[in-house]
Amino acid sequence: MDRYDVVIIGAGSTGAYLAKHLALRGHSVLVIEKLPKTKVGTKYDIFHIEAREFERLGIPRPVRGDAAWAFEFEKNYNADPLTLYPKCQINHIVGLHMHEYTLLLNAEAEAAGAKILYSCEFEDFLYDEQGKICGVTAKYRGREKQIEARLTADCSGMAAVGRTRLPADYGVENAPLTDEDIFYVILRYVTLADPKDYLEGSTFWAYYKSWIAPCADPHGAIIGIGACHSFDYAESVYAEMEKTVPLPPYTLEKTERGRTPYTRSPYSMVADGFFVSGDAGSLTKSVNGEGVTSSMVQVQLSVNTLDRALKLNKTTRDYMWEINKKYNASQGAEFAMLRALLVGVVNAAGFDEFQYAFESGIISDELLNAMNGAPVPAKTILTALKGFVCGVANKRLRVSTLKAAGRALKNAVEISSLYKKFPSAPAGYAAWAAKADAVYERIGKIR
Repeated sequence: MDRYDVVIIGAGSTGAYLAKHLALRGHSVLVIEKLPKTKVGTKYDIFHIEAREFERLGIPRPVRGDAAWAFEFEKNYNADPLTLYPKCQINHIVGLHMHEYTLLLNAEAEAAGAKILYSCEFEDFLYDEQGKICGVTAKYRGREKQIEARLTADCSGMAAVGRTRLPADYGVENAPLTDEDIFYVILRYVTLADPKDYLEGSTFWAYYKSWIAPCADPHGAIIGIGACHSFDYAESVYAEMEKTVPLPPYTLEKTERGRTPYTRSPYSMVADGFFVSGDAGSLTKSVNGEGVTSSMVQVQLSVNTLDRALKLNKTTRDYMWEINKKYNASQGAEFAMLRALLVGVVNAAGFDEFQYAFESGIISDELLNAMNGAPVPAKTILTALKGFVCGVANKRLRVSTLKAAGRALKNAVEISSLYKKFPSAPAGYAAWAAKADAVYERIGKIR
């Protein structure tokens, strides 16, 4: 039987990042990945990282000419359904090739001392005499392989092959995602017909949950859409979008389909000998469903605790509980608040109301920039309030929509406050979770 301090399920961006940081702290780390090396990180060709995140997270920053680099841009537009009143945010974005960048992160993990076994598929957990996880069984080169470890981390992606195999009472929620918890994403890689249409930035249409952005081909673009329920439903929304959104003429080159979690993360991410991260823990941003950097933030918040737990041989739920406290009181609270607001507003507002919100200034450049941490000027707030009053008076906004927005704001404040008061020990967890469940029941899920 092989023995390691840590076994990580999945060699995607999160698994590689966690492996690197635990190996750098002197722990023996094995990463098992079911795919061959040539297929790792191929769910999509392109993904995006905000330029400021490279330094904050301590991850490699590809530049033009590197295999992983695809493009960069700074202008990010949010548009009304008719694209008459687009609002601009300045945020430096770097487009990367996912496969090449994942291999770069894998190489960093190996340089730090971690070992990666490709084409090695997780099968089940190993348990000790007390019923606690003490490793995994996996299939490697046609044979069963037993790997003993003091900590097992599930970074297996949306399938969450480890988390969903946990016993029901083990301490981390084990339910698989449903269609309502998933964004079905369709990406159209296109060549633009007219040189004047070549893109210098991205445009996002919140009403349709769709966007157009640059791609690696300087004469092309990616037109994307995400929707819950199914790929067929996403295609039907795209067909509606094309009727009103003035997309530039294009030739379709290829289409990619993928899925990403769009639901809350488990309230607890630790159990005896177990830790969950990445898409396996639904650690995606509320505003766009992206999870690469948000998962790395969770790892940053967790790695010191994991390091101490391993050094003291205390990889128990109780000792690692502070990971839950740190995460839920910070990024978890932020994501919960934004999700409550977005679900309430997007589900309530109709086409004409979205159009009016952009036209009237309710949605403004300043308000959107606040989502990246910028302060909201008092004038912007007054303009938005005036827009609401005039909208109701002129019957451009329904009273029912305003009431729904008010409920969404109330839910957002309540769930955020609750997350910031996450219990410091497991003793208060059951009561806390019951309160959180009740708020999420009111919040509902995005349509």
